[in-house]
Amino acid sequence: MRQHALHAAQKLVFKKSSGVMSTLSYNLRGYPFGSVTPYMCDEQGRIYFFISDIAQHTKNLQHDKRMSLTVYDEATQGDQNEQGRVTIVGDGSMVNAQQSDVLIDKYVALYPEAASYRQAHDFKLWQLDPIRVRYIGGFGKIFWLEQKEWQTTIKNWDDNQELAMIEHMNKDHQDVMSAILKQHTDIDESKPIMSGLLPTGCYIQAQQRNFYIAFDARCDSPTAVRQALVSLSKKARSAA
Repeated sequence: MRQHALHAAQKLVFKKSSGVMSTLSYNLRGYPFGSVTPYMCDEQGRIYFFISDIAQHTKNLQHDKRMSLTVYDEATQGDQNEQGRVTIVGDGSMVNAQQSDVLIDKYVALYPEAASYRQAHDFKLWQLDPIRVRYIGGFGKIFWLEQKEWQTTIKNWDDNQELAMIEHMNKDHQDVMSAILKQHTDIDESKPIMSGLLPTGCYIQAQQRNFYIAFDARCDSPTAVRQALVSLSKKARSAA
């Protein structure tokens, strides 16, 4: 039951693209301050934000590193309380320049409109290192997930291998991604692109949105990723 909750919580965070970032207000001392912002997550459960120095939440973080991010499934009808939601509580910090360039490349791949932010000197990459995670999957499905549970192992390939896999899919296999996207989202898109890759799944971009497609199992190598994509392709073509 607990392992299922962990998997569901992680999948929800991977699936969503924005959430409510909560910081502690510096102007209104001690009061919480919430703002909606896009985010990117890595395979270890860290969350990244590409935010401006002049934004209120950034100013708050510069004075107090404590923060959280809440993401949730929005109810299209009925009771919102029956939908899943995750709150990641942790500490915020600015990503150092050596690491940020590669991470910002990944962020821009997910959010192409953010490319212009790179030219603005006041935009920096911040990360949220989780300390504890609250997951609610609906009535009676409530868990606190600990840091050691949430933070999974680092992926077994480097950034160059990851980029090569993404470029290969975008160059040679748009038809495959189109079939996968159709099966999982019912969206028809002849030229989708792969915008991100994790050991647990991939992001396919269409209609200015990123769709997270989960693999059947966590992939521990580039070979396993290729096998997972082949499996998704076969299932999509069978469904069609």
